[in-house]
Amino acid sequence: MNISLLKLICALQFALAGYMTLNSFVYIFNEAGWHSIVSFIAFCFAVYLTSFVWQVIYKNYPDMPLSLSQKTTFNWLFILNFFLLSALLTYNINDVKLVTGLSGAGTLVLSPLFYASVLLHLLVTIFQVYILLGMVKLRRTLNRNFEKKAVDMEVLQA
Repeated sequence: MNISLLKLICALQFALAGYMTLNSFVYIFNEAGWHSIVSFIAFCFAVYLTSFVWQVIYKNYPDMPLSLSQKTTFNWLFILNFFLLSALLTYNINDVKLVTGLSGAGTLVLSPLFYASVLLHLLVTIFQVYILLGMVKLRRTLNRNFEKKAVDMEVLQA
């Protein structure tokens, strides 16, 4: 696992998801409805998950195991991440339907903001999947390195 790449993607995801969270928060007041609230909650999870992974990298990497509270948070975020991924995939499917529906009608002249939104949804989804996989690999790496360190310490003491 490349920690530098995970850090970079976490930083990019934090910025993109933070922007989308603020954008969703504004839509709660402009277009009140369940869609705006679900979007806001989903992007809040993305920001929190990214900040948690960032925190684990800087506090625990390379050989400090997760504390009990970190394990609990990790497990909850892992479960909630599937809710987030379902919301993100819904955005991507909706974007694809809009683009294909409009291109079939011959009215593909849309604003650049629409295409920027489609690109943001796609990037946030890709980064979220990478962060999810990185979370699992990071936890395995931390446990493996800690066990290796503990065995090395036992050998030195013997």
